[in-house]
Amino acid sequence: MDLRLLLLALCTFAAGLAESILTGILPSLASDLDVSLSLAGQLTSLFSLSFAVAAPLLGRLTRGTECRRLLAVTLLVFAAFNAGAALSPDYVSLLLMRIGMAACCGLLVTQAALLAVELAPSAQRGRAIGLIFMGISGALVFGVPAGVLVNEWLGWRWIFAAIALYSLPLAALVHLSLPHRTLAGPVDGAAYRRQLRNPALNLAQLVSVLLLGGHFTLFAYITPWFRQVAGITDSGRIALTLLLTGTAAIGGGYLGGWLSDRIGHRRTLVVVPLLFAVAMLAIPLSLGHPWLLLASLMAWSTISWMISPAVQSYLLGSDPAGGSAGVALNTSAMHLGVVLGAVLGGAVIARAGIAWTPWVGITLVALSVLCAALSCRLHRERNDAPHGAPSH
Repeated sequence: MDLRLLLLALCTFAAGLAESILTGILPSLASDLDVSLSLAGQLTSLFSLSFAVAAPLLGRLTRGTECRRLLAVTLLVFAAFNAGAALSPDYVSLLLMRIGMAACCGLLVTQAALLAVELAPSAQRGRAIGLIFMGISGALVFGVPAGVLVNEWLGWRWIFAAIALYSLPLAALVHLSLPHRTLAGPVDGAAYRRQLRNPALNLAQLVSVLLLGGHFTLFAYITPWFRQVAGITDSGRIALTLLLTGTAAIGGGYLGGWLSDRIGHRRTLVVVPLLFAVAMLAIPLSLGHPWLLLASLMAWSTISWMISPAVQSYLLGSDPAGGSAGVALNTSAMHLGVVLGAVLGGAVIARAGIAWTPWVGITLVALSVLCAALSCRLHRERNDAPHGAPSH
């Protein structure tokens, strides 16, 4: 394995840490800033929305920039925003710092995925993308518990200070270790327009939105679901369950890329949502059977991380010339899915009760399977069109 891919995964680990770190520290942060818990929670929702907007916009603005320098500078700016968050005197200033972090994270994840594809052999590009997303899932598993401990010992401000300190040597390593490479970028928005005018590629983007939307319809409220529906009320058991499901998720990104390399990006685009639908359906059906429920949750968690490399491999394989635009748009699509799931899950809880969240999520995932099948069919029809017709 190329060790430079691991370095890129360390970059996405920083991005994943910034996004998910508030999960375990919201109560103390809300208390310190004198805001409600729900208002403090918007620091995560607005982060995801800012990430979704920034990824394609910054991808276009930085086209043609030398990748190593761009990654190093982005990490330095990212460190500055985290330092600003650590020093924020009030909620508004922290929110502004979070928006700046989100913009940096959108650029980091997009550029890391594209550079990983450049560095990997053609037969292993899916696995390279999967390794990049292992950095993000690893942040959820290891970074969030570490953040909880740091918060208990020193306070939440030191968490952002630690992320800033982590990013500084990482920027130096990126500058020293990565090759001098200028990635092909969309010129005058042509690649973005080609992507957005292609129904097959739009449907592939919808796969990410709907699958992750279905996932977060339940996942965003998983702790109260454990307590009220699954009957897991002990905090220690909840923590252990989350640790096991999170640990299972670490390999999901790599598995998604491996599957894409193994059976092809078109089949993978359909197989992964189908497997995810089965795993999510098993969750409510296994209530009352603790070990079966744990197995279902672990499978659900793992497969949720397989979709990103699966979709991005499909986008890159379907339109190589517009791959950078497709990856940037997909980075946005993933975060729009997070926002969709969190908002929809909240609405379901308010109107029907928390027990309905997995069933509504399963409906979204079923729609993602349909979108994947339609995307592959349209792409095949375009490729089978007469030679005079454009294939993209």
